[in-house]
Amino acid sequence: MREKAAGTDGRAGGRPRLASALLAGLLGLLPPAASAQPALTGYAEPYVAVQAGGDGAVLAGRTRARLDVTAPFDRGALAIRNEVTYDLLADSLDVVLREATLDVYGLVGGRVDLRAGHQILVWGETDGAFITDLLAPLDLTEFLAQPQERLRLAVTAAQAAAYLGDVVVEAVWVPVSPTSRLPAAGSPWDPAPTSLVPLQGPPIPVVRTPHDRPDARLASSEGAVRLTWSGLPLTDLALLAHTGTGRVPGFAVRPTLSLLEGLRIEVTPTYRRRVAVGATVETAALDPFVLRGEAAYETATLVPEHLPDSPLDLLDPALEASVERGFVLERPQVQAAVTAERLFSGHLVRLTALGRWVLDADEQVAAEAFQPSLVGVWTRSFRRETLTARALLFWTLGEGLWASPSLTYALRDALNLEVGAQVFEGLGEAAEPLVPGLSASPNSLFALYDANDLVYARLRYSF
Repeated sequence: MREKAAGTDGRAGGRPRLASALLAGLLGLLPPAASAQPALTGYAEPYVAVQAGGDGAVLAGRTRARLDVTAPFDRGALAIRNEVTYDLLADSLDVVLREATLDVYGLVGGRVDLRAGHQILVWGETDGAFITDLLAPLDLTEFLAQPQERLRLAVTAAQAAAYLGDVVVEAVWVPVSPTSRLPAAGSPWDPAPTSLVPLQGPPIPVVRTPHDRPDARLASSEGAVRLTWSGLPLTDLALLAHTGTGRVPGFAVRPTLSLLEGLRIEVTPTYRRRVAVGATVETAALDPFVLRGEAAYETATLVPEHLPDSPLDLLDPALEASVERGFVLERPQVQAAVTAERLFSGHLVRLTALGRWVLDADEQVAAEAFQPSLVGVWTRSFRRETLTARALLFWTLGEGLWASPSLTYALRDALNLEVGAQVFEGLGEAAEPLVPGLSASPNSLFALYDANDLVYARLRYSF
């Protein structure tokens, strides 16, 4: 069922029929052995978020219940994770299939495992960034103001892992390219305004149109492979590649004029196919530090083009081509991050330096060619680990920052209370584009959500 509170781009890979077909195709591979008793786990969680400034508007209010069913077999397991969410603001009740997977273990002489179904594929570990997370679409309906584990969405896929000594080879096939889940038009998290105010004349309405992505055809399916080598002590090295669509869209901006509707601006979330290659490394050989690094090169990412800012620009012969492509350009890009982590006296500290380079940048490109950022995370437990404090600070140099402090208290063994805040701040005096939100990098949007600073409370009962 489509989430009513999400944007029109909402399903992000939700293909229940396709997931069912993949599951059914692998059921015959399971041995005729007796299964163990299915395990039922889950949680119930009310959540409320209130704007910290302004009039203290309620930005989110919902109650979510999750039920996980896991049925293990001799050489496999079936797992289904469903969620039911009641949205207080929208007065809607939604049922979402979070995951549905079938695992088959120990094929080909015990060296190969298979998994098929609706699954969350996590390939990267950098806080707040998605450098080598090339497969999972994102839930950006509330931007980054939600638990990190909920930012990645499931995709219908089949994957195989072969264990060959010190090398693990993973291959993934995604039949239908997924799209990320975007904020609903006009919501507090929508990066595009509802209207534009010109220097003269009435406001020009801005309209969100359905997303633009490749057709669901076999020729448009996606493939990915990752090779992980653990031949060095306490060290893992991985190489990966993916061919498919980018997970974060660009936003095509096209002015339209008609007798019935007059002048308006259409904003279309747009995806393009590209090839990405990357590498990751993690080592604990430099005790007490754990070091991680990841980098990825993409052949084409969507970046904003300079929009006309004077009447003379309308005479430019290149304007027609710019309007045709929606003022978005395809450019190659490189992203990289280096993380150092250390645990001392109960304090866990992670520091990350990351950067994004738009290659072949010229005067057409409105985005910065190089975007450096720093990320810090601190975690500490108190009172015999019943109270946990955590703070994240994501600073995009020269643009903005995002701070996310929180406290989690274990009221009972299965009952946790979390309170925290989400703070967004714009830095510098860089002019905003005509239609904000045109960058393909989420961490460049912090300044847009300055008014969305919030405090929240989450109570979770697990069973």
